[in-house]
Amino acid sequence: MKRKSCRITPWLIAGLLGTAVFAPVQAAELIQNGGFEVQGADSYDIAGWQVAEQGFFGGVLSQSGNVSEVTGKATAGAYQGSYYGLLDNYGLAGNVLYQSFTTAAVSQATLSFQMFVNSQDSTTEINTAGLDYSVDATDHPNQHVRVDLLKAGSDPFSTNSADILQSLYLGGANGGLAINDYVSYQFDLTSSLAAGGSYVLRFATVANQNSLQLGVDNISLQTVSAVP
Repeated sequence: MKRKSCRITPWLIAGLLGTAVFAPVQAAELIQNGGFEVQGADSYDIAGWQVAEQGFFGGVLSQSGNVSEVTGKATAGAYQGSYYGLLDNYGLAGNVLYQSFTTAAVSQATLSFQMFVNSQDSTTEINTAGLDYSVDATDHPNQHVRVDLLKAGSDPFSTNSADILQSLYLGGANGGLAINDYVSYQFDLTSSLAAGGSYVLRFATVANQNSLQLGVDNISLQTVSAVP
C-alpha cells in the first residue's frame, strides 16, 4: 500500500507551532535630492527643496567648489559628490532651506547629514527675535543657525514652540573663524514621526553682525515601517 505524502508549508508550520507570521518591513528614503546633485550645475532653484530669504546680501543655492557665489567667502566645498546646499549671509539677512515630506506611521526614523558652519563674527548670538535679522544690531545682536523638524504648514521662519516638533541644532560655528570642515550629525526622529503625517525639515541662518555660512550635504531621512 502506498502512503500518501503530506506537504508541509511554512504557514502550516506556523499554525502548528502557534507562532505568528510577520510581514516584511519596508524602508523608505523621505528626502529628495539630499546630495544636491540633481541639476548638475550651481542653481538657486534647488530640485526637491524650497527656499525663503529675507533681508540684504544673502542667498541660498546648490553650490559647487569652495568659494561662495553669494559673498565670495571660502567654504569646505562638497562633502560628497560635486554639490552641496549653501546658505550664505553677508549680514542683515535671514535664509531658510526646507523640504516638506509625508510619511505613514513608522517604527523607526533616522535623520543624518553633514554640515559646516562658518561665522565671521567672534560670538554666537541667539536673540529672542528668533530668525528675525531686522532687530537692532547694536542692542540685539542675532547671529546663529538652527536645524528643526517643523509641523506642516509652519512659516519657514517660525521659532514658535508650537511649530517646532524637534530642535536638532541651535548655535554658531562648529569651530573657529577660519574655514570649518563638515561635522556628521545623526538624530532619532522616531517619536516625532511615529504616527505619520506631513512635516518640514528646515535649515536656517540669521545674521545681523557679520558674514555667516551654513553648508549641508548628504541629507538622508530613513524610515522603517511594518507592512500590515
